[in-house]
Amino acid sequence: MRRTWLIFSALILILISFAANGTAQSAIADLKPTVVLISLDGFRADYLEKYDPPMLKKLAKNGVRAKWMIPSFPTKTFPNHYTVATGLYPDNHGIIENNMYDPEMDALFSLGNREAVQDPRWWGGEPIWVTAEKQGQTAASFFFPGTETEIKGVRPTYWKDYDGKIPNEVRVDTILSWFDLPVEKRPTIFTLYFSDVDDAGHGFSPDSPENKAAVLKVDSELKRLYDGLKKRRIEKKVNLIIVSDHGMASYKPRDAIILDEMFNVNDAEKIFWVSEFTQIFPKEGMEESIYRSIKSKLPATANVYRRNEFPERFNFGSNKRIAPIVVVPNAGTTITNRERFAKMERDGNLDKMRGAHGFDNLIPEMRATFIAHGKAFRKGLTIEPFQNIHIYNLMCEILNLKCAPNDGDDRLVKISLKKH
Repeated sequence: MRRTWLIFSALILILISFAANGTAQSAIADLKPTVVLISLDGFRADYLEKYDPPMLKKLAKNGVRAKWMIPSFPTKTFPNHYTVATGLYPDNHGIIENNMYDPEMDALFSLGNREAVQDPRWWGGEPIWVTAEKQGQTAASFFFPGTETEIKGVRPTYWKDYDGKIPNEVRVDTILSWFDLPVEKRPTIFTLYFSDVDDAGHGFSPDSPENKAAVLKVDSELKRLYDGLKKRRIEKKVNLIIVSDHGMASYKPRDAIILDEMFNVNDAEKIFWVSEFTQIFPKEGMEESIYRSIKSKLPATANVYRRNEFPERFNFGSNKRIAPIVVVPNAGTTITNRERFAKMERDGNLDKMRGAHGFDNLIPEMRATFIAHGKAFRKGLTIEPFQNIHIYNLMCEILNLKCAPNDGDDRLVKISLKKH
């Protein structure tokens, strides 16, 4: 079965590569203002210096780069991707974590639950692809959280069900093939997603050879994209916005906090055992006792919060989907239970370095990446850190779209665009 899949993937890659490259020798002369939003999941801001990826450094040198970008809290994948797309904090767009419970819907959400992911009731706000489609432009996505979903009755004209097995080369060449469409069918906003760096960071830690290899791999995919644009003579016209959703912090599983030894788990209706953002839903009348028990036993390497008691700077804590009690560890440790810890011990994994995210969004390990390059952007500019809520307005400005209500402002527009 695996051999059949590999053969099939290779054939698809050959066909798409031929379509993308074989018909693209002539220049595209009728390009409208265009944005390609590229997500490098888990690409920490300092990887640019740490691993020296040549294509990214070239784009940064000839475009705009932030010293780092501040992700939204919690520093998780779905919340931050959707914040970039909508300009709303997770508290306001409703994707508060990768795992959620909505009491009004009495429904659960997780990344692997395709029915939930494609249920529009979970997705608030208005992402950039919906804004574009509603205002007469065409959107295309080769993966990005929310693009599989009919939000406000709208999906991108071109979109894909998420399948992590699809090779990056196929993703890039499909994007290039969409550029070859006639102008009336050609998208003006594209999204593209790579998970390699996040996968390697989790599995081996940010400082591992495997993570370095992943950084250089996605860099080569960006070169493939840039070279494809160059063949079409639009590499200086297309606006590339390259972002990550969060950074990555190293930890050893041995240093985990075993949380179920600090309260009676039978007093909880449900628990989401997410290592960096553990949510506890108490049974009726048990919230106070669970909170007090954890508070009295939790080490200084973690914090326990009631839903409405998160620090104000997190802009987080009012959404009904947040559990009544949440435990967030500091970077360098994680939350687990005795059963999981024992399994890691049996498997000999307690001292293997790993990577995690979800922590305080201001710590250096969570810093995200922002690089922008193209016709609209200034050249050779490094800007101060900014919150990721401001990217939506930037994309709307480039595409001449009227922004939907959001939490950002026009600071990136004023700083990074040529005409401002």
